Amino acid sequence: MNLRLAVHLHMYYWEMWPEIKKYLRNLEDYPYDLFVTMNERNAAIEQDIKRVHENTVFLNVENRGYDVGPFVYFLHQIDLEKYDLILKIHTKNNKSGACGVINGRWMSRKYWFMLLIEALIGSKNIFNRNIKAFNQDAYLGMIGSKYLITSSCTKTVRDGVIENMERLKMSNYLPIRFVAGTMFMVRSEIMQEIKNNYNIDDFLPSDEQKKNENLAHVLERLFGTLTKALGYKICGFDRNKEFEVIGVLGHWWHFVYQKKITKRNYMQIKVLKLPIYRKKIA
Repeated sequence: MNLRLAVHLHMYYWEMWPEIKKYLRNLEDYPYDLFVTMNERNAAIEQDIKRVHENTVFLNVENRGYDVGPFVYFLHQIDLEKYDLILKIHTKNNKSGACGVINGRWMSRKYWFMLLIEALIGSKNIFNRNIKAFNQDAYLGMIGSKYLITSSCTKTVRDGVIENMERLKMSNYLPIRFVAGTMFMVRSEIMQEIKNNYNIDDFLPSDEQKKNENLAHVLERLFGTLTKALGYKICGFDRNKEFEVIGVLGHWWHFVYQKKITKRNYMQIKVLKLPIYRKKIA
């Protein structure tokens, strides 16, 4: 049985299109509708997207709420009852650099993007496996990378999740669970509550938002927490042995040695969490 699929792709980093294109090729044997949101037009890449999926719908959207605001905007442009599943993907900064520890493993930007998208459409077999999983398990509500399904929250964001779950009149939803990085495949009916209660005007312009303490980061956690509250499961079926090793080693190496630029523009080095060098950067 072919579940009806809508794919939402938010294109912010246009230079990542060749990589995204490679992944979309893994859906070419499956019927789906593609919706691409963008803050600015790029005629050349739009034409190339149409070569991958001829009937792509392009949606211009304000730069609000990172990839989350455009996703909410997309929900308002479709009839959710026409689809069984929604696949949410987006371009994500994957240049070299570290992000932090997630589920006990050190996460680089490169691995974060790769794990998110590989778990969903890393190959035709992976994509078909995910579709099959939804077909076989009526209680499966969301699929993401198992390495990025977490409960991580600052107190401010956690309070925001609690406040917004109450706004949705949801109870018995703790603990908070979500896919860090907001790439997932989800049953469309779950997103009806998001569509009913939010729109893109609820988000501040992305460059005015305080990192990790805004509605986009609250909804990132709300998507998964709502899924659980409605009685569905969040699962990840991916396996990446290389990352499992590198992530653990990286976690311990970060404990031993840290070099970073502080918010006050100092270059600081720590060994075993103890500062050993600090210099003001001109």
